[in-house]
Amino acid sequence: MDDLRRFCQLLPKIELHAHLNGCIRTSTFRQLLSSTADQLRLDALDKEFQSGDTHARMANVFEKFALLRSCVTNLDEIRRITRETLEDFIADHIMYVELRTRPRSFDNGAIPMSSYVEAILETMKQYKNQICSRLILSIDRTQTVDQAMETLKLAERYRPDVVGLDLSGDPNVKSFERFLPVFNLAKQMNLPTTIHIGELPDAECLRENDLILDFKPSRLGHFNFRTKEQEQRVIKEQIPLEICPTSNLLTMKHPLAICTDDNCYVLIKLDEYIPNQPPNPANFGYWQNNSRDRTEISSSICETYYTD
Repeated sequence: MDDLRRFCQLLPKIELHAHLNGCIRTSTFRQLLSSTADQLRLDALDKEFQSGDTHARMANVFEKFALLRSCVTNLDEIRRITRETLEDFIADHIMYVELRTRPRSFDNGAIPMSSYVEAILETMKQYKNQICSRLILSIDRTQTVDQAMETLKLAERYRPDVVGLDLSGDPNVKSFERFLPVFNLAKQMNLPTTIHIGELPDAECLRENDLILDFKPSRLGHFNFRTKEQEQRVIKEQIPLEICPTSNLLTMKHPLAICTDDNCYVLIKLDEYIPNQPPNPANFGYWQNNSRDRTEISSSICETYYTD
């Protein structure tokens, strides 16, 4: 196993599905937490994660993200997270990476979202001789259409360093239909799109899957819960899938959704990456230390989950 791990680490790789905030080092996250209460809340979330079902685990993950966003309060901290993330990817022989992030302002708008984007892009350029990196701007499912339109404008403004528009966030909020005008405009601009899809086992999720597939984005993220018909549409229309096995297993508790059809384009990705950490539910990119051994986990990667 050690030889295989080393072999995989040394392979030149690309990473197309990496959330910047999710890639923060655990040590950095804890340093940025401003109070003992926040530290205790993070510890409690880690423990609660162990016993939750799919919906509870997903809610737990997004509460962690909210806690992280609350403790990142200035551009220097964003630069630090970007710098450390790129250094970790370089150490893992990632040759090309697309980081994705939701633009935000600081100091009640005194530091605009454009400054946030520029801080990340400037940091990326410092590493251009070591790794080729690009940025995807994310629309959060809880945002308004006006906020989403502002994100699209930023994506257009900072091309070609910004290479796409993403829809992500809490999948309990089914909002793609509301954002469809924004994504249609992105398509008119020839801006590639990637959309998180099929992340929860419920009927509303399956209905939203159809809306997303009708739009036909450039790529799809996750696609864990789907009907057989929806999977066949993806194969027929050759929409690449960004599959994040470890992240999915940690939050989903079900066989990992990997298409095994020869005509399906599958990209194995991390989602969130924390290097050199022991298994821990706070480390979204690594195996959870639970009763299932890695042999069972690995075999489940070859299974496909269908909702009949």
